[in-house]
Amino acid sequence: MSVIVTLEAEVKEGCREDLVNLLRELLPETRQYRGFIDISINFKRESNQVLFFEEWESVKNYEAYLAWRGEMGVMDRLGSLFASAPVISYFDREGV
Repeated sequence: MSVIVTLEAEVKEGCREDLVNLLRELLPETRQYRGFIDISINFKRESNQVLFFEEWESVKNYEAYLAWRGEMGVMDRLGSLFASAPVISYFDREGV
């Protein structure tokens, strides 16, 4: 079974458009990464909260992806747009 990964963060005031533009640049490569299945980016109404809702073949694939992005400096770029450290959670997908 695949794994659902959520990343929740608060975007700095005035940085939502910058985040969207950065994601437009980065997500084509993400979609090609080994083990990637799906992603959606969701903003909470009337707040600066963002939720990345992702599906990966395994936690191992996702962690390898994060390490790769970290080596490229992408995590620093993303982090500069967040007001605080993101919270990442893993959920096992059930075939119900």
